[in-house]
Amino acid sequence: MKKLYVLIILSVMVLSCDNEKKEMMAEYDTVVKKSDSIRTAHQDMESHHSKMIDEHNKFSEELQGMEIKDSTVLEDMRQHGMMLERHDAILKSHKEIMEAHKNTDSNFDELSANEINEKIDNMKEWHERMRKDHELMKNEHQRIMEKHKSLKEQLLMDATEEMN
Repeated sequence: MKKLYVLIILSVMVLSCDNEKKEMMAEYDTVVKKSDSIRTAHQDMESHHSKMIDEHNKFSEELQGMEIKDSTVLEDMRQHGMMLERHDAILKSHKEIMEAHKNTDSNFDELSANEINEKIDNMKEWHERMRKDHELMKNEHQRIMEKHKSLKEQLLMDATEEMN
């Protein structure tokens, strides 16, 4: 009788572990699908960032040929350049992370429940970090565009005043 109880308990443990792994695999699949949408958002951010760099470089070149009365204009442009360089580094690190996740072995048969959970948690953590980074870059790009517009208007007013 005791052997039967032990066998039943072992069977229940095996089945519950199997169900737990199935649930984890389903969660992993969901996280991987989210990775695909984050990859798309990342590509969009890279494209937008590239346009921002082009705009910044074009405006910087225009400023080189002008007489600038306000030295803060050059400081603003320098800060924007540093910000865009930081964005380059962030986007590069995101790309490396996505490649690492893409190349992650998802063979759950060889992994313990804790290892699977750790993989899932790490991916979720990186997804959230990338989402926050993208939001920060988007906001900073917006501020740069607004500042560029303001600087252009200021330079146009200065040039108009000088003509009069």
